[in-house]
Amino acid sequence: MFLRSYCLLGLGNIEEIKEDLSVISESSVNYVSGKDMIITTFTTTFKIAELENFLKIHERTFIMFEMTPGFFSAALNNDEFQRALFGGDIDNSQFDTSFIMEDSMKGFMEALKQEVEEEEFRFERKTTPTPTLDELLDKIGDKGIENLSTTEKNILNNYSKQKK
Repeated sequence: MFLRSYCLLGLGNIEEIKEDLSVISESSVNYVSGKDMIITTFTTTFKIAELENFLKIHERTFIMFEMTPGFFSAALNNDEFQRALFGGDIDNSQFDTSFIMEDSMKGFMEALKQEVEEEEFRFERKTTPTPTLDELLDKIGDKGIENLSTTEKNILNNYSKQKK
């Protein structure tokens, strides 16, 4: 039995995410959470693709990665969170990740690095327009309030707070 350690960032109904993780985890699930967001660490025998399928079947929103020694690090400014999630500081100094490349590969990598440095990168953030109050009320009338997304419900709450 080979145990793997994972870190999962979940959004949405965190109580349901906790229940899911209690089923698949071989150890206690360590977590910190807030409103509609949870950061967890856990160990399991499942591979990441199996976990992904399980969480998708349950319609969870998540980011997950395997905490592979030498390829994973985290430094949280909150020491309590760092200890709760990762047992303390992560020290990768014992892992030698350097390796010897063939000369041709070194040349290729240097050329690629130079090309990347010369390239001008532009990042665009795509946003979805915020629905108006009328649009939300129309959706409630057509599909019912239970069919609003969490985001739409939050927007509706914000509209109601503005009126007070």
